[in-house]
Amino acid sequence: MRTLLRFAVLTVLIAAAVMVADAQWKCLYATWDEETNGTGHQVLGVGVIHEDMFVALVSVRGVRSFLIPYVNADSSSGRKYYYGYGTALTSGIYQTWTDGGFDQVIAKDIYKIKAMPDSLIYVASNDIDHNILVFKYTNDTITVVDPFPRQQTGTNGIFGIDVDNNGYVYVCNDTTVGQTSDLKVYNPISQWTVGGHTDAPVTSINLPDGVYKGIAVTPTGNAIFIADYVNKKVIKYVGTPATGYTLAPGFTFSMGPEDTLTGKPTGPIGLGYLASKNILAVACDSLFKPSGGLNYSYGRIYLLNGNTGAKISPDTSMNMIDQAAWNFAQTGAYNDRGNGDAPGNASGYASTYDVKFDENGNLYSQSQFGWTVEKWMYEGTLPSFTTGVEQAGTELPAGYALSQNYPNPFNPTTTIEFSMPQSGFASLKVFDLLGREVVTLMNEEKPAGSYRATLDASTLTSGTYFYVLRAGSFTATRKMVLVK
Repeated sequence: MRTLLRFAVLTVLIAAAVMVADAQWKCLYATWDEETNGTGHQVLGVGVIHEDMFVALVSVRGVRSFLIPYVNADSSSGRKYYYGYGTALTSGIYQTWTDGGFDQVIAKDIYKIKAMPDSLIYVASNDIDHNILVFKYTNDTITVVDPFPRQQTGTNGIFGIDVDNNGYVYVCNDTTVGQTSDLKVYNPISQWTVGGHTDAPVTSINLPDGVYKGIAVTPTGNAIFIADYVNKKVIKYVGTPATGYTLAPGFTFSMGPEDTLTGKPTGPIGLGYLASKNILAVACDSLFKPSGGLNYSYGRIYLLNGNTGAKISPDTSMNMIDQAAWNFAQTGAYNDRGNGDAPGNASGYASTYDVKFDENGNLYSQSQFGWTVEKWMYEGTLPSFTTGVEQAGTELPAGYALSQNYPNPFNPTTTIEFSMPQSGFASLKVFDLLGREVVTLMNEEKPAGSYRATLDASTLTSGTYFYVLRAGSFTATRKMVLVK
């Protein structure tokens, strides 16, 4: 009996080990490219409202830009409407913003959208005034709702757009060479001047010269990630809309030699942020590459630690979604959907420009030349890099204090406690021995109180680090040791 029990336990353990070893990103479905569920043309972006509820951005420069909603979607169903199928039927069709009267904006050359859980859809439109246009999915259609918010951003082309959980709207210029105020942050739409459309941004960032395609912000707005397409990297800024932002030197991600494509540049284009894990997804490809079967062997999404920019694991089956390789594995080619629309879980033409997460951690991307939206799921457990700060106790502290972390030495998590007798802006950051910032635990306004911060150092190397609390005129530094 004991032998049988040991054998049963061993069998379960081996099966579990195999499941972990086989864990990978899997495409659950790709919307079919056909009359009943297709978008009707090239899909450049996606906005996720809830799981299996999203908006496909159909956009071709100078030809068409419109939004297609899906509800309870899978490969063969979920689309609510569309504007016809193929080039002839969709030429000259643009999403129109209107207040119901004479104020109308034709939304042209849209590259990114942001959909929110309340079904609001924020659009970065490259009309003559480069408006942020706000729509809503309601009653099975996409419309404009009272008080008809839109915001002119200026004369420069815009590309990336995101919205934090407080409603602040972030929009980024496309090309920043010789320009200032490259990334603008606007108040929530409830504070926009009704009928005015020319409110000044709350704050702005003068980015280094580059060509920027995607942005993602954390739910609190205390960090902004920006994709620099030409320089093949992602940069991070920390701060708040109220106080402004500074570059975070501890965050580093650059594409490597493996990210090459003969005859075509590649770079990061779309960004998505998974707050529950503090993971940043980076969609990389060659932008607007030609169709006709060329250059579809590349198209991938990297998964990064939101603190450092390092890949979340050495294992490529976890840290990368290779959409081109997936397409080939499913169809036997880089430019084929397979037999008709089967198997329903491959777009067939890697052209990866956007990435978003739903509330359950599923990842959505698109294929411009596959005319589809994809839903991906990781068949295992992703690591977490959260560094949450929570209030500890209700009593008002007598003075500023920074305690020694515990445990110390630690691996890989440790706790840091601190107190503030007055409300104000405070930062808690971790530095290496060379003085480089490697983690920002906090960089925001905080009410008076006692706090507890959790540091996850999974991606840091063993060694000595320093953590620094700055609050008002108070500064304190302590040392900690990570042993792996």
